[in-house]
Amino acid sequence: MAIRFSAALLAAAFSFSSAATEVLLYKSPSCGCCQEWADILEGKGYQVKVQTERDWSEVRRAHGLPPQALSCHSAIIDGYLIEGHVPVADIKRLLAERPEHIAGLSAPGMPMHSPGMAAPGEVYRDFDVVSFDKDGKLTLFNAY
Repeated sequence: MAIRFSAALLAAAFSFSSAATEVLLYKSPSCGCCQEWADILEGKGYQVKVQTERDWSEVRRAHGLPPQALSCHSAIIDGYLIEGHVPVADIKRLLAERPEHIAGLSAPGMPMHSPGMAAPGEVYRDFDVVSFDKDGKLTLFNAY
């Protein structure tokens, strides 16, 4: 009985962690830095499905992304909107904490020293990651 329960618990945990690593990335067909960001996520074990689009504003609107938090690409990860070049560490923190009030994270604009923009091995610096709620309220999530 205990072995069967442990196996079921392990299977449930594996299922949860697998679902949390799936990424649907919306990006322009010509954006190279967006693909660089996707490659970084894939290198960390995320499964990235790229959806090339010219306009995915409805996806952003549905998650409450305020205009001042826009960037060059958007991703849906386990129900959260991740806008732009957000580092994996911040995504992991969001998924671990799962705050109810947060609809997503953004690295607004295209920060020069962020994942996908920085040179390989360069330390991320000089940008902020903000969280936002469905009403578009921004809060500092992490500073680099």
